[in-house]
Amino acid sequence: MLENDKILENVKATMAIEGLFLQDKDISLINQFLNNEITAQEGVDIIKKDMISKINQSNV
Repeated sequence: MLENDKILENVKATMAIEGLFLQDKDISLINQFLNNEITAQEGVDIIKKDMISKINQSNV
């Protein structure tokens, strides 16, 4: 198993212990970071943008 695969499996396991499960978009974002396609800050910005969008939709 490749190092990035091990990291992703560890993240999945840790989340599952807390009763949380990754969606496909979460896995994609993690893989983009692990493959150096985005920075940590870009990942945070993507997550924040997604959360703000969901908040705005629920306030409509």
